[in-house]
Amino acid sequence: MAPHVTTVLTVARAGAGVVRYLIRPARRAALDLSVNGQDPWLEARAPARLRRGASVARRGLGLGVLLVLALLGTSVLGTVAVLLGIGAASGSAVAGWLLAFTLLLGLLGTFWTGRRALNLLRAGRTLPPDVDRAGPAPAVADEAGLLRLLRQHEGALNGPARSAFRRTLLATRDALRLAEDEPTLSRDTYDVQQAAREDLPELMAAYRAVPASRASDDQLLEQLRLIETRVQEVGARRAAQRQRMLGAHGRYLNGKYRGEPEE
Repeated sequence: MAPHVTTVLTVARAGAGVVRYLIRPARRAALDLSVNGQDPWLEARAPARLRRGASVARRGLGLGVLLVLALLGTSVLGTVAVLLGIGAASGSAVAGWLLAFTLLLGLLGTFWTGRRALNLLRAGRTLPPDVDRAGPAPAVADEAGLLRLLRQHEGALNGPARSAFRRTLLATRDALRLAEDEPTLSRDTYDVQQAAREDLPELMAAYRAVPASRASDDQLLEQLRLIETRVQEVGARRAAQRQRMLGAHGRYLNGKYRGEPEE
């Protein structure tokens, strides 16, 4: 008898886990954390349409599960309420209190079901969070904007344009990271920030606003190449500067702990 009970409990736990997954709304992952164990900047393995289809299917199943749970809860609570109503009508004070408690449970269940359903209907693709009220570092906010831009437009581009778009965004991201701790705003950092905040979003908006053609694709590739070349130049210069700083710090440590003179 015990093995059968264990099997039933295992199946029940598995079923509960599936139900929780289906009715759970999509979560917005933080930029610095992986999404489903994967770097959010890595190219998704599944096509964009397939990912959207899977998301819609999961949300549809979640709504179906919510409907079934609502019907089951309504039938159970309705039956209990009828029985308690008969008892309350017979003059039982206990039945009256239990009836009030049952009705309260029904209201809470209705509120919970409606909120879950709205969350499932409103849940969209998993994107980095918007800038919070506390005001994150500008480089973090700019990188979040780049990642949103990538997710917004990558599915609408053909192969060469998608590769160029991704390369340009990654080069811009790397340049932003290298210039993150810069004490003063230099021309290089300003150009990279403008690329992330204005140039790339405006370019993609202009490209998506015109009919698809070979000429528009060529113009997009050319302008992406210009931005990529500039931000790569900035990134290379910042990387070389940090390498020199690292070497100078190493010479300082040698002089401090080994007594070797700095070259």
